[in-house]
Amino acid sequence: MCRSPREIYLLISISLFIALNCNAQDSAFFAKHRAIYFPYPMYKEQWRSSLGFTLLTTPQDITEEVRLRIPCGNFTVLKKISNHFTAEGRIDFQFLQNHLSAGVQYVRPVSKKFYFSAGNDIGYWFGFLKIDGFDSKGSGWLTYPSVTFGYMTRKDLLITLKVQASVNLYYQAQNGENKFSSGKKYYNGEAFTLAIEQPFYHRKHLTLAFSAISNYFYWQTWSLFYKTNRKVFYPQITVGIIL
Repeated sequence: MCRSPREIYLLISISLFIALNCNAQDSAFFAKHRAIYFPYPMYKEQWRSSLGFTLLTTPQDITEEVRLRIPCGNFTVLKKISNHFTAEGRIDFQFLQNHLSAGVQYVRPVSKKFYFSAGNDIGYWFGFLKIDGFDSKGSGWLTYPSVTFGYMTRKDLLITLKVQASVNLYYQAQNGENKFSSGKKYYNGEAFTLAIEQPFYHRKHLTLAFSAISNYFYWQTWSLFYKTNRKVFYPQITVGIIL
């Protein structure tokens, strides 16, 4: 599933151009239910939010005999800016490492069944690890351009495909007295997420998503290594309750 940086940015640019020039009528819009991943315009709502968790598995060829499955809580909030622009904020939290991101998405119906969004997020991560005399901490900045395609079925099921690139902006780490920092910008990789959202219980709605992440560096593994010389595949499952 890996693509070159040029292909990823070309896909995002073409998709945004198509969305901006499509002739879909907003009057055809019909929101079956609340969603976080699905690129619904927020015509009547002002806020949407979701609380859940992700489960990331570290690759065996990197961590050798130790294969970690890392749970991480997350909270996502969407805020309407206008009929077609939505602000998004997300917090991924663990005891030892955390990630915060914020950005803006352009959202537009393409037809009665297909929907589209494109935008960019800026993310900041930080972590610390202090056990048995091992004192380490790190932090960094990344940016995430993305495009999202949504398909609404006849039943109450929303299917979403999100393509997201990752660019490293800054990294710093400290282990005891040893310090390292880098402001070198580089293309970090991409993530492909397939999500489904549907009604769950008592007007609550459920999100279930699988992400195929292919990165040189992933923030949840900062304590293991800074950057590999090849892209590493990280499978991730996300479960969320839309509040």
